[in-house]
Amino acid sequence: MVGIGSSGTGAVGIRMNESGTPGPDCAALWSERMRRHLATPHLLPLRPGTALEDIAHNALPAMEEARGYLGEITQDEAGLRGRTVLIVEGTPLLPSLMARRGMQVTVTTRSNRYAAFLRDYATKQRVERSVTILKGPFGVAASTSPFDLVLGSAALYTPAVETTIRELLGMAGDALHLFWPESAPPQIRFLAAEWPHVHGAPYVDPPYAASLGRVLQSLGYAFTVEYTDVGEPAVYPTIGDALADCAARMGGVDSRGESHLRRALRTALTMHPEGLRFRGTYRRAHIVIPASGPAP
Repeated sequence: MVGIGSSGTGAVGIRMNESGTPGPDCAALWSERMRRHLATPHLLPLRPGTALEDIAHNALPAMEEARGYLGEITQDEAGLRGRTVLIVEGTPLLPSLMARRGMQVTVTTRSNRYAAFLRDYATKQRVERSVTILKGPFGVAASTSPFDLVLGSAALYTPAVETTIRELLGMAGDALHLFWPESAPPQIRFLAAEWPHVHGAPYVDPPYAASLGRVLQSLGYAFTVEYTDVGEPAVYPTIGDALADCAARMGGVDSRGESHLRRALRTALTMHPEGLRFRGTYRRAHIVIPASGPAP
């Protein structure tokens, strides 16, 4: 079952099975594509709304992103009070935002730096008693599950998609929420275009939301999906900051590649009140799988 709906301005619900019933090899196709994507010399392709160090100077872009996610999850924020949520990695300000709405929030992360940031921010927001940070893969939270809601998108950057979805659903008391791009974000489009010039090889995109929908259908899960057009969340104070981030995401570049990226960034970025951003938007899918599991 694939639902149709909307979540406000710019959001459109569409069917993910318009091309017909998926074959049984969808998970294998996902795995192969994800292996090729992760084999390219870049960092984890998820980025928080802004660099952690930039939030201390200007938290508005990251808060805008967090509110966007929360608005897609529910239109009734008052109804979140007393509920529990597990967030796998995620956007930096969402845990504290949810805690301020009365939720008990658990976050799993492999990053010591991210864990320290989340703890510090929760303390500053006076919600530290409502935010628990667990170091490690999402499985470290299994002993305290089920959670009413599980936000597990970051866990899907793995070839083992079938096992991962099953384990995430096993920790959800109500529903599993997956936010996944249907098209490449502006920063990724920029990196993909420059990849051959810097590395002499094409960039391999990850599987996108249509592929995830086919995987879920092939495994027999009931789910709903809505699409929202969103802007690039990455914000940079200067060209130098953008260059450093893009170079890191390309696995490091030599001096020739750095010069090429700097020239390209000058025409790819636009100045906004909050800083420099890549032009354009991308389409993000919000997939919700009820915790009842696979359809009969």
